[in-house]
Amino acid sequence: MRRTWSVVTTRGRLTAVLGGLLLAAGLSWDYPLVAALGGALLLVVLAEVVSVLLASDIVVHREVTPPVVVRHEHCEGALHLTGRRRQGLVRVDASDSVDGRLVPVELPEGVRGAAVSVRYPIPTPRRGLLAVGPVHLRRYGLSGMAATTSEVGSVDRVRVLPRRVPIASVMPGRRRATAGGDRSDDFGGTDLVGLHEYAMGDDLRRLHWATSARTGSLMVREDADPSEPHVCVLLDDRLSSYYGAEQPADSFEEAVELAAALCRVTVDGGHPLRFRTLSGRHEVEVPGSPTRTARRESRELDWLFAEVVQVTDDREPAAVAHGYDVAAAVTGVGADLRRLGLLLGDVPSATVTVVDERPAVGAEQQAGVLVLRGTTSYSLAAAWDEAAQR
Repeated sequence: MRRTWSVVTTRGRLTAVLGGLLLAAGLSWDYPLVAALGGALLLVVLAEVVSVLLASDIVVHREVTPPVVVRHEHCEGALHLTGRRRQGLVRVDASDSVDGRLVPVELPEGVRGAAVSVRYPIPTPRRGLLAVGPVHLRRYGLSGMAATTSEVGSVDRVRVLPRRVPIASVMPGRRRATAGGDRSDDFGGTDLVGLHEYAMGDDLRRLHWATSARTGSLMVREDADPSEPHVCVLLDDRLSSYYGAEQPADSFEEAVELAAALCRVTVDGGHPLRFRTLSGRHEVEVPGSPTRTARRESRELDWLFAEVVQVTDDREPAAVAHGYDVAAAVTGVGADLRRLGLLLGDVPSATVTVVDERPAVGAEQQAGVLVLRGTTSYSLAAAWDEAAQR
């Protein structure tokens, strides 16, 4: 009885009360038309309640494409519903839960068949792992006297990556020892660090003829430039580093976007990379790629940026960029820049980028460390490119 009463809407309850009063008044005062009207209203409510409760189940299957998407870029869901959506007095509406918010799904009108498929956009307003589902099916009567909502289907996860911030290049590196040497080499040239079998798209000028003749297969040189930058990117994920900003969470998102852009331009250039969050929760090393072939670690790093969150742990590690010649730290206005510069160690090219909503100066030198300030990840990326070209 409780379940039956729960499917009655406010309109249905008011109609039932009105029908009961009219029926009682008509019977008491011998007004058959009034009694008939009251009985008719009660029958309408009863008919819709029964129709909604006895409606057959609908099977829902969802597909999300793509499962990995950049923030604010296109993501689409496809709902496949099996079962009759129109049964007598009952109709069905659908909406999908995306990150806790209901997204209406417009079902086609006039379809009475047993199966229907419909596509709808999935909003990606924030970076992270978005939960998509379950689907909310609302069955309701034609006159709105009864309605019930059920949750069906599975819950899918959409990995939303940071926005793509364009950066042209990394800071130049210093010439280090050639392969096998222990002293820096001030002359030009490259190092032969490996060979691989020829694949479509390889530069024919890099063929290693001696090895090709010996093996019977075309072999291509893998050369490394001793002067290529070895890059370390640090992301300050400490909550206290963003205190003082009007929107600390937004400032952190800008920092994540810039750190991801620095990592991406490094990997795309084939340079060795180490990424680390200052809390130590995340750390990934991507080897250099002389042929700029995509590494497995680069995809893992790309996906990792969807999972980085702020932490309350303010413990600082020791110097984390030792052995690298280019280091970039990304932080907020609440960070101790002097201490952060010390963490970069004796890196020849050290840069601290600060997400600052009201920067007094765009670029400055502090104790041998270049400090760049900007309001957004895009403005900081532009400042980075300008500094890299000097």
